[in-house]
Amino acid sequence: MVTAKKVVVIGLMAVLGSSVLVGAISLYNRSSSNVPAVNESQINARLNGVVDFCMKSLPVGIKPCDNQLKNFVTQICASIGVLDACHNGKVLQYYKIRASEVSKSRIEGNISKGI
Repeated sequence: MVTAKKVVVIGLMAVLGSSVLVGAISLYNRSSSNVPAVNESQINARLNGVVDFCMKSLPVGIKPCDNQLKNFVTQICASIGVLDACHNGKVLQYYKIRASEVSKSRIEGNISKGI
């Protein structure tokens, strides 16, 4: 089950990344009518989907979210700063909950070891 989650998160990030790439190309080549325009609402919806997927995995979390979510959202927000995930604090909340869970797991592990 965890492997399927990893594949879904990586797939969502790849799709969103390609959307951002197309958007960046569009912004760079605005004078060209052959390049598709940026649809910020679609990018926003996809990014929200990735963040929500990661949030639903809490408190356990999943490695792709732990390792890539913050950098991924930061890169997209640097290109298109008007997206929900850039301002709603969900990414920060994800990492706070994960840090709390990791800390709790370490304490429980030390107690079970008699430390």
